[in-house]
Amino acid sequence: MNKSFGRSNIRRDFALAFFFSLFLALGGRNFYAQQTYVTNNGIIMERVSDEDMQEVERLNEEAEAEDERERVLLAERRAEQNDDIAEDDLEEEDTIDDLFGEESEGDTESAVTTPTTEIVKVDAKDKPVEFSGSLKAELGGYVYFYPWEKTKPLATFSNILKFIGRPRNDFYVYGSFLTAFPKMDFGVYELYFDYTILGLVDLSAGKRDISWSLSRMLKTNIIDEKCSIISSEDAANAPERGTDDSKFTLSITVPILSFASVKTLAQYESRAIKDEMPDYVSLAGKVEGNIGKFSVSVLGKRWAKADTHGYDPCVGMEVISTILGQNSNLFVQGLAHIAPSICRITRTKWTMGIYKYFENPIMLGLSFEYQGIWGYKEIASESGSVGQYKGIQHLFAAEVGWSRFIFTKKWTFGCKWFHDYRAEYGTFFPAIRIAEVLPHLDFKTTAPIYYGSQEKYGLVFELVLNLKY
Repeated sequence: MNKSFGRSNIRRDFALAFFFSLFLALGGRNFYAQQTYVTNNGIIMERVSDEDMQEVERLNEEAEAEDERERVLLAERRAEQNDDIAEDDLEEEDTIDDLFGEESEGDTESAVTTPTTEIVKVDAKDKPVEFSGSLKAELGGYVYFYPWEKTKPLATFSNILKFIGRPRNDFYVYGSFLTAFPKMDFGVYELYFDYTILGLVDLSAGKRDISWSLSRMLKTNIIDEKCSIISSEDAANAPERGTDDSKFTLSITVPILSFASVKTLAQYESRAIKDEMPDYVSLAGKVEGNIGKFSVSVLGKRWAKADTHGYDPCVGMEVISTILGQNSNLFVQGLAHIAPSICRITRTKWTMGIYKYFENPIMLGLSFEYQGIWGYKEIASESGSVGQYKGIQHLFAAEVGWSRFIFTKKWTFGCKWFHDYRAEYGTFFPAIRIAEVLPHLDFKTTAPIYYGSQEKYGLVFELVLNLKY
């Protein structure tokens, strides 16, 4: 009796342990299959496990059929209005991103397109190797009425050639090659591998450009927190990314059950191998989880010992929400630099933003962001001089874009605004863009207005060539 009772208890305990372990494994695997990662320019990257591929293909086919029905209805509606829209124009784009690029700041060099990292879902059996690319070229000029000497021509070129090799569904190699003018940037932008171990742990290593940014306009990327010296120029004219910005990076992502994940990464902060290699390695980590329509992250970074800027370690917290519905984003971020020797906060930065895009009945995008920066410490700048970020600074930025079809062409109207309260400086850029005046060729005109301590105003005319292949 006792022996039978003991054996039954052992069997019961073993069964409970087995099913509990199975629950954890499936929960973690299911979490990983649904995780979405965002690269430096906001392109969504998804990965799915092998057993989910058939279900994914079925859902994709249903979605394509639904998209086709919507296209037919939209084409019939526009035909009734004598609006013969080309098939390519039926794909709605983000009005803000479609209208504004970095060139709107009035700087020829900053007009070069930011390289794009784009990883797509693909079955290794069907497409083990894929090549693609994108080209952007601009020709035009800046005509400033005040001051006249700022008038100059505009000519830019940017091309990035990408490939992805996927011998297995859980392993791929990604690379991209960048050519840009007038930055005269030429070389390998990214080259790395990504390996999913047992469908759970994500391991990646190689030359990468990683961003944990939430903002569309202001700086919130803790991986590249290079604005300890307050400067309105930095905030107004975000520099373009180039081949020097991607660094050798080792990253590991581990899911926690079905609602959170831990991401860690190490970056080598030099283009050459140094004898003191550990002194050139920076470390960063992030724990993120989802609670309903909210995503909460706790993150931090420790700069390399050899870093010449003298940054104190940084910790922070982020909250992102989609409570405003589809095509929306509401976020709040707080970062604090802490001097470990004296356990004192030397700098803080807090940012909040809201974005909403309406597809129907009109194509309208709205975005607003605010950022406050406080600090008391003096720090050496990249040029070797001493810079200050004492006191407090307030930055404001907003964008609005509205699109409609006029005479079979897509017109986008919008404006972009930035203001530095402390420096008494701001910019305002109303703009109009006409898509496909010729195949793959857009026309764009902007009226840049700089007010305050950097007063100037004029007109910009551009022909923009965008081609994906």
